[in-house]
Formats: sequence, C-alpha cells, structure tokens
Amino acid sequence: MVVRLVTLDPTTLSQLGYRSAVAECPDITLAGQAGNAADGLALIADQRPDVVTIDLHLPGLELAQRLRAEHPQLGLIVTGPGLDQPLYQCLEAGLSGYVPNTAPVALLMSAVRHAAVAPTSFTAPDLATALSRRRARTPLSPREQELFAQLGTGASLAAIAGRLSLTESTVRTYLARLYDKLDVHTREEALRVGSSPR
Repeated sequence: MVVRLVTLDPTTLSQLGYRSAVAECPDITLAGQAGNAADGLALIADQRPDVVTIDLHLPGLELAQRLRAEHPQLGLIVTGPGLDQPLYQCLEAGLSGYVPNTAPVALLMSAVRHAAVAPTSFTAPDLATALSRRRARTPLSPREQELFAQLGTGASLAAIAGRLSLTESTVRTYLARLYDKLDVHTREEALRVGSSPR
C-alpha cells in the first residue's frame, strides 16, 4: 500500500522539507500541498488522501477537528511546537497524532504510516512521558482512582455507584472532579488519556 499524503503548512521551507522526505520513502506519495485552510480543504476533496499533516498555526487544531468530523477514517497528524498542551488537545480531539516540528524526519514519516493504517489510534513521540507529566500535576484521590478503574468496565453510573457503595449523585460529583483533573469531557476521552492515572 502506498500512502497518499497531503500536507497543509504555510511555510515554504516546511513544504520543501516534506517533498524531500517523501522522495526518500517509496511507500509514501505526496498527493498535494497547500498553505492555507481553504486551499487545503479543496485539495483534500479533490485528492482524497490517506493522511493529512497540518501545521498547528494554520490554525491546525480547528481544521483537524473539522476534518475528523467529516472524514472519520482520514489519518490526521498535527505538527507544531514541542509542548504538552497541543499534544493533549490533539489526543482529546481524536486525531491520529502530534509531531513536534523539531522531531526527526523519520519519526514524522513513521507517524504518517501509523495514521494511514490506524487513523483513530493516537501516536506522538514521548507520549507516555507527556501523559505521566500530566498525571503528576493532577493526581487523583484514591476514590477517583477507583472510579477511573470502573469507567473502563463500561458499566453505567448506577452500576458503578452500587459497586462502590455510593449514591449515583455522589458518583457524578467524583466523575466531574476526575474529568476536571484530566482535562477531559467524556468517558472515552478519560480512558484515552491514560490507563491508570495516579
């Protein structure tokens, strides 16, 4: 399978870099490049790529979220500064990955390949370390850790309340605190953030 890649980046040097990188990868072909969102959307509609890389400053996150809603199986990689916050935002938006602009070309191409075969599975360099830093800043209480463990079972809030000998209202309160600490809004996002926040 040859991965069809479209890149959305306003920087000429970045565009040239993508061309050079793809030229060294026989399993990836550059289907097109655009420097702004409007041209990018038209290009994606015309070329129907497997993967799109989007610069964070395009503004990339908003565009990627729109594309995820319109094309659930499209691989979507956002590139930007090597900071934790945009990584968390991309993870929570259900994108395919986040790659810092300073990452080696091989890592970027690896992320493109990953996004082509698993568009809904998130990847990023040092993802585990970034998530550990996030959890260290927002430790869960023992009761919140118990609740988190129950979320993974798929049980309803009423069932979880019964298991923990709590009222459903109390479970909702703990759940709201847990979501706030993990900076998420749904059960699915909470479970994506990490397997055992502490």
